[in-house]
Amino acid sequence: MTEQSSFTNLQINSEQLAPLATLQLEPLARSYRLLRQGVNAAVFTLLLLMVVLLWWQPWWALPANVLQLVEHALWLLPLVGLLRALFCWQADKCKHFALREHDISYSSGIFFRNIITQPVVRVQHIELKQGPLERKAGLARLQLFSAGGALHTFEIPGLLLAQAQQIRQFVLQHKDALQDEQQ
Repeated sequence: MTEQSSFTNLQINSEQLAPLATLQLEPLARSYRLLRQGVNAAVFTLLLLMVVLLWWQPWWALPANVLQLVEHALWLLPLVGLLRALFCWQADKCKHFALREHDISYSSGIFFRNIITQPVVRVQHIELKQGPLERKAGLARLQLFSAGGALHTFEIPGLLLAQAQQIRQFVLQHKDALQDEQQ
């Protein structure tokens, strides 16, 4: 005969809980920030080049309102590109993750901090994704899907490929082990 465990629902004093600040968060790969800066620079350089070509094109005269818009774009595009580069650099420095025995967390946000924690046992599946630039830089993204959800719970970008593979393997192995323990 097997012993059945009785259900308990003991109250926990919130003052006894470990503060979230004790969570040891790891930063994303530095090459991720550099890659994002490179993509940002390439996009804004291409846009600026298109505006300059429109400005210098000799084939047709531009209407006055379009000419004025092009003049504004010549100084506005570099300014917006620089502001976006600064914002992305700071935002990427605020992205962290933590892997613990029973859960995985992701933190992001400059002004509004967002920390998402997913219990490993609730992970339905986990995907490792790489775009062409990420593949070239040796980076990957992990998408975690929780049980009962159609969309991914959260995504951890900017992981080194080997690190992403190790985390994925850890989650898959421990997910099954934790489910077996609960049964």
